[in-house]
Amino acid sequence: MYTIDDFSRRNPDDQRSLTEALAWASYKYYVENDPPMSDFEFDMEYKRLQELERASGTVLPNSPTLRVGSDIQGSFKKARHVIPMQSIENVYSDEELREWIASTSAKIAEAFPGEKASFTFEPKYDGVSISLVYRDGALEDAVTRGNQVEGESVIENVRTIRNIPLSLDVSSVPGGLPSYFEVRGEILMPQGAFERLNAERTAAGERPFANKRNAASGSLKQLDPKVTARRGLMLNAFAAYSTDADFQRRAMPSQTATLALLDRLGFSRYAEDRAFTDIGELSREIDDFNALRESHRLPYDCDGVVVKVNERRYQEYLGLNTTFPNWCKARKFPQEAQSTKIKDVIFQVGMTGHVTPVADLEPTAIGGVIVSRATLNNEAYIRERGVSIGAYVFVQRAGEVIPQVTGPDAIRNDAESVETRPVVFPERCPSCATPLERKGEYYVCPNRRCREQAIQRLEYWCGKDCADVKGIGPNIIADLFDKLEIATVDDLYRHFVRDDTVKILEESQREKTLRILGEGYGEKSVNAIFDSLRGSIASLTLDRMIGGLGIDGVGKITGRDLARHFGSLERLRDASFEDLTAVENIGDVTADNILEFFGKSAKVSEGVDNTLGDADLGGLFALPAPQATDSKESDATKADPSRENEEAPPVADYSCLFDPAYGFRTEYVEKERLGNALDGLTVIFTGTSESFGRDAIKDFLTGHGAKYVGSVSSKVDYVIVGEKPGKNKLDKAAALGVTVIGEREFREKFGI
Repeated sequence: MYTIDDFSRRNPDDQRSLTEALAWASYKYYVENDPPMSDFEFDMEYKRLQELERASGTVLPNSPTLRVGSDIQGSFKKARHVIPMQSIENVYSDEELREWIASTSAKIAEAFPGEKASFTFEPKYDGVSISLVYRDGALEDAVTRGNQVEGESVIENVRTIRNIPLSLDVSSVPGGLPSYFEVRGEILMPQGAFERLNAERTAAGERPFANKRNAASGSLKQLDPKVTARRGLMLNAFAAYSTDADFQRRAMPSQTATLALLDRLGFSRYAEDRAFTDIGELSREIDDFNALRESHRLPYDCDGVVVKVNERRYQEYLGLNTTFPNWCKARKFPQEAQSTKIKDVIFQVGMTGHVTPVADLEPTAIGGVIVSRATLNNEAYIRERGVSIGAYVFVQRAGEVIPQVTGPDAIRNDAESVETRPVVFPERCPSCATPLERKGEYYVCPNRRCREQAIQRLEYWCGKDCADVKGIGPNIIADLFDKLEIATVDDLYRHFVRDDTVKILEESQREKTLRILGEGYGEKSVNAIFDSLRGSIASLTLDRMIGGLGIDGVGKITGRDLARHFGSLERLRDASFEDLTAVENIGDVTADNILEFFGKSAKVSEGVDNTLGDADLGGLFALPAPQATDSKESDATKADPSRENEEAPPVADYSCLFDPAYGFRTEYVEKERLGNALDGLTVIFTGTSESFGRDAIKDFLTGHGAKYVGSVSSKVDYVIVGEKPGKNKLDKAAALGVTVIGEREFREKFGI
């Protein structure tokens, strides 16, 4: 059975992994009303899956690209749509919307010489789409979207929604209505009804709904219509259709005419009866509507606008593709911040020893996801945002993913006279009680044997950005530390690779490991750990190896720069301060951190010799002698930084990398070039790529010859912008006069 843990381990660059994850996410969204990711995240990963399918030339049988998500639960009678009920494709920027409008206008101008299309916009309601079927003016059926072709009939529940006409005034339409008439709209839950419902659920000990869409869907799918009737649902209509083509062209020749007809028939709606030929005016009106939405004066939830070609004959000409209409697009708005209270601040220890404050929040829904924690980074971050415990703050999801505190909700704090207390950093490590050291705005635990540090270093090493060891997650790593005393990468490979063939009193290393790990582990799972670690050696590249060493300030990008510059781990180990600072983007602090990691003095700039003799290097990288099988180091020894084994430099924790018996490849192998169009250019990408995953965009740019850097400087030629770019990078680019260019424009400019 697929689980949330499987979903969390999905690999966006592996077609099968991504297919399974998105298929499960679709089921959770449409059937269980419990989405595991935001719409934005799903759309971006959906596009990535389409890329992988195009590249491989195959589509797996369970791929969500073969169909749209279905909300069919099986509790209601199924009903086929007379006219397919398609979804609408999303865009996330004004640039994308303008490009679509321009290309659509050009197609229409070519097909209809001398004519010009107009466009409408209306709210993109965040509710449940419904098709209302009227036969001879009487409401006959109500069908959910389902899989576009077939949905579920929820007519008994829909009849309880008070603003849905049960019969239509046919006389209000000149010439009357055709026998078959279909109205489409969105079933919504107003704010007041949502608050009452969640208060009732909380009082009854039930889980509150994360958002109004889920609440509306859950209310609509009640088996007892009386329950639906109490939920206060409403409908906003946005479209109408008929199988009588002549009637459609006569009575509904455009979207504005359709909305006017729906008005006469008694349907609620919010959209204006306006069509725009001036795209600038359309953009300004959309901006004004977004400002209204952000003011919380709308009576419903809305996460964007739907822009449509107004004229029905142009719509018919543009037609439909297999999933979306070609004549409309949904412009999604960025997620806004929500106000919630900081209940407390807890402190977490990272793999480099940095102690990070994390806000424990009263759970709040942001973009359909319940957020209960947000990182506060450091003292400067807390001070600049005026954060205090007990206060209400605004929280948003940066890039629609990472929860971020943006500042205090001063109005609410004053209105409720909240009592607050300051955030006070601990003097000792929350994990091992070692006194903390101050480094600038950060507090650091200096004890490398600190349990949390060790576990996180091992977790990072085993993660997909480094050794990519399958089947070893945080819980297993904690057990390896607590039960097998595996605290370092060297311990890990010594136990699971070097000692794999060791037998003590006829008990193999695998049997011993199974016995010690005990309950919760089976022979199959233990064997998988041994095999995965052995297999990781062959696939580990030097750049990922360096990035996984846990050197403060050295991550994936810097690891790649160092691997390319020095060519081997041994040459990096032997580098001097001057050698390191000669690498672009390696400053004095990072160079010092690297030197300290390899056991050298970090005071080169003060004239202190930082070199080690050959004898020192031999001792430093020699493998430790095997320990007695069942001996256990005391907890005090593991935690106390004054113990003898703490004197060894950090690189000793990775000494297996230098032992040829293990077979690690410590030489750099350049990836195959895709082309040379970007030779000589230094670039940085900010935001989300429309075509590539987070890391794949870097590989794509460097594969064409570019030098990719992690921060904006005057040496950067282009800052390439995707969706939701980082404001700091854009501001710095503007200050330095660095060229900022959109992703699509950049690729067209250089033909890549």
